Amino acid sequence: MKKFFAYIFILMIGFSVCAVNNYSNASPSSENVPDSILLKKYNSLAEDFQGKNPDSTLYFLKKGAAICKKLDTSDKAIKNSPELFYHCAEHKIIYGYYYYISQQYLEALKSFQEAENIFDRLNKPNRKAEALNNCAVILTGIGNNVEALQNYHRALEIYRSTNDTLGCALTLNNLSRIYRDQGNLDQAIKLVKESLEFSTAIEAKEAEALALNSLAGLRKEVGDTVKALAMYEKSLSIRKSLGDKKGMASVLNNIGSLYKHQHRYEEAMRHFEKSQKISEEINYTIGVAHTLYNQGEVLLELSKVSLAEEKGRKALEIGQQLPDVLIIIRASELLMKVYKEKNNWEKAFEMQELNNKMKSKLLNEESQRISQKETVKYEFEKQRAIESKEKEQNEQLAREKERKQGFLYLAITLVALVLILLLFFVIQRLRSAKEQNRLISKQSNERKLLLQEIHHRVKNNFQIVSSLLRLQSYSVENEKLKESFDEAVNRINSMSVVHDIIYRQESFSEIDSKQYLEKLVSTLKKSSGNPDIQIEISTKEYRLNIETLIHLGIALNELIINSFKYAFNESHFRPKIRISLSEEVSGEYLLLYQDNGIGINKEIDKDSFGMELIQTLIEHMEGFVEVASLPEWPTTITIRFKDL
Repeated sequence: MKKFFAYIFILMIGFSVCAVNNYSNASPSSENVPDSILLKKYNSLAEDFQGKNPDSTLYFLKKGAAICKKLDTSDKAIKNSPELFYHCAEHKIIYGYYYYISQQYLEALKSFQEAENIFDRLNKPNRKAEALNNCAVILTGIGNNVEALQNYHRALEIYRSTNDTLGCALTLNNLSRIYRDQGNLDQAIKLVKESLEFSTAIEAKEAEALALNSLAGLRKEVGDTVKALAMYEKSLSIRKSLGDKKGMASVLNNIGSLYKHQHRYEEAMRHFEKSQKISEEINYTIGVAHTLYNQGEVLLELSKVSLAEEKGRKALEIGQQLPDVLIIIRASELLMKVYKEKNNWEKAFEMQELNNKMKSKLLNEESQRISQKETVKYEFEKQRAIESKEKEQNEQLAREKERKQGFLYLAITLVALVLILLLFFVIQRLRSAKEQNRLISKQSNERKLLLQEIHHRVKNNFQIVSSLLRLQSYSVENEKLKESFDEAVNRINSMSVVHDIIYRQESFSEIDSKQYLEKLVSTLKKSSGNPDIQIEISTKEYRLNIETLIHLGIALNELIINSFKYAFNESHFRPKIRISLSEEVSGEYLLLYQDNGIGINKEIDKDSFGMELIQTLIEHMEGFVEVASLPEWPTTITIRFKDL
């Protein structure tokens, strides 16, 4: 698994083994192949060519990019096609490596950040952490250590939360390099020690050897050569067990340099010679050159000038063949000292000129790298400034939108307050009417007719109010305000049903609950415009007071309208609502409201006006409301109440 650039670049070393004219054989046919499989194949081919054939790599990356570009990146789309988006994120990681190799650092950073975003939305924390590490490498390279540290720490937090010990070890090792470059050696040592503990705990030998080598270098810098030597020796032992000859050669050279620093020349020569022998076996030319000029410096200290000259000339030849400016500088410095010892001033001057020339070249290259680094940093900061400006503008627009919505909500609140006052006024009026009905029931048929006429007029008044509100809503363009008017109309209609039933019967004090519920549901279903929703009513013919049914009717109106609006979508094959009313042993009544929709909607949460209205009405009946979710009935609301 690719975790960091170091491993990727090692895998990418080699010669080009395939030409662009092989595309016809390597490229998969896109005919009748799903995008996820096609993208996965393009990723595999691009990864195979990475570091070997840039043209082939770019060809397949562009093929994959065409698939990713046409994707809908909404949360719903990602949820429906997780495999496709996972391969898209992988594609952006590979593209990021390509940009990095091509020194297109801003494009690389952008690719890794896009990959991180997709992995985050796919809930792939470890892959997100790897993308964060890659971003940190680039940010370090352009001198933005602050954001690099932030990315490393975010990655480290993810690895800790997922118990990815190896990820923790490698990230800690990377973090230590930043602190080391900043001169904070104490913090660097602390982080490498922690990295070493993680690596040792899971027996990750390669990571352990890497941490030991880093810790030894830090110990050497603070002057603790004894511990540095012990750690180099342990790192060497691990490299041997892994058969890592290149690593062995590098560690042997480090140990030799440490002995040379201590003037223990015999031990230094022995380790340099071993390093040289291994480097020659594996054709590690740079390693050979390093050991040659190190040996030459030791031989010069031992006054073995001719042998020192021999080593220096061989190192110089390798440096010129590669070419490698740093090797040439070290070798020419050694030979300059050798020729001074031999009083061969002509050769010494020649080496000095070569040394100055290489240092000048190195300085120019370094200046170019710094210039490029500053250019990239400037572009990066410029892009960030643009993004910050856009964010500020978006926030300003959001604040303006919020202000307008505030006015709208205020207007809706005022309308709602008026409606509530109207509802309570109506309820109070009905209480008075109840007392009058008790007296009128003892009167003659004439008074019964009079009462029927009163209820008929009340019903008509409700219809007039309802019509006025509906007419008023037609002049309103705001959809939310229109919705508020519609809700008010439905609440008034639920009260109107009670009076319609009273008008059609002789009993004025109590109403058949079953008849009322059936008529209320029928009215609401007709107004909903959705005849496919099945509504099942299960109740006996309980005789309930008018006030009780008005309270209950308004509450049911809120629940049914909410189900019509939010509970069912196109995927529901058989939308259904079930309403049951039963009497408890305690004398209380239990109303059970259920639908098989998508679940409890935010519109009826505890803070919504609808739920507040329901709770207020039920509390008036000395009752309470419970909201739950069952497997077959995602929305289940239980209302317990007493008859008023």
